[in-house]
Amino acid sequence: MKHLLFVVSAFLATTSFLFAQENRANGIYFGAISGAQFNRFNQQFAAEIDPQIYSFSIGAGSAWTRNNYVVGFEFLYSSGNKENGSGSIQYIGFNNTLSFGYNVTGGRTWILEPTIGFCLDNNQLIVQNKTSNVFQNLTNNQLSGVIGLNVKIVGANGLFNGLKIGYRYPFGAESMWKNTVGGSASGLNDTVSSFFVQINLGGFLSLSGN
Repeated sequence: MKHLLFVVSAFLATTSFLFAQENRANGIYFGAISGAQFNRFNQQFAAEIDPQIYSFSIGAGSAWTRNNYVVGFEFLYSSGNKENGSGSIQYIGFNNTLSFGYNVTGGRTWILEPTIGFCLDNNQLIVQNKTSNVFQNLTNNQLSGVIGLNVKIVGANGLFNGLKIGYRYPFGAESMWKNTVGGSASGLNDTVSSFFVQINLGGFLSLSGN
């Protein structure tokens, strides 16, 4: 662990030195998001399927940055499904995230931003057992904490390519799935967390006057 901390510290110190001569980026990022997330739920639903679901995500986001501090907002829609001979599970998710970060490189071209934030996490599962014809339509809505790491490359024309990895975890830990129709309790509890990877494409509008 000490060796890992030393390597991380050395990397951050080196990158900060390399980009120290660059002007700070003050402005607004905006763009499109695509990616994937991994959801793992408890084995408790009507279909005999391991509920580890990979879902595809699309969305959009923007972020305001000043003096290397960053405040961002993003919206994501995610969907995925898993099926075998006995049943199927479909996942649908909506995420609204407010995040706060800091550009540790201090640069305008290569940017490294650790972030932390809050997410309104809306999850839905549609489950069908093909043998017994049992059908479940469940929702689980959470306020989650989010940690992430943004890496951006910004061109001279203001266009940028970015990669973000992160993890969501609900503040309430386990919570109950509710029946979508009527909102009644289903008796099924879960920790609705997810690991995600995103690709960001967009533009940067400079407000620094240069």
